[in-house]
Amino acid sequence: MSAPELVSRCFAARTAAHLFHLETASYAEHMALGDFYDEIASGADKFVECFQGVFGKIKRYPDDEETEARTAPIPMIASLRGWLVDHRDECAKDESELENLIDELLATCDRTLYKLKYLK
Repeated sequence: MSAPELVSRCFAARTAAHLFHLETASYAEHMALGDFYDEIASGADKFVECFQGVFGKIKRYPDDEETEARTAPIPMIASLRGWLVDHRDECAKDESELENLIDELLATCDRTLYKLKYLK
């Protein structure tokens, strides 16, 4: 169930990032999280559309409570990044275009982590 979980985790991260984006008092964090929630949702959508084009329609996604709870922005994004790395092969199923789309999700995480850690 890794591909559906990838999508659910990305969408959960999108929602958490959007809430952090609204709560922060830091303009730099506000902007970084705004970029993240747009890009991670778009990237997950692109991934699932391509996945379904190759393997067929996904019939079930994990429920919200099956994905990680909201934590602080940096640990939340780092956790998503770690999950993507650990499950990359399983989700892409040796399809290079799916691997590339996961790499784009990882790049979104990496850029955002950089912005959150060093651009204050």
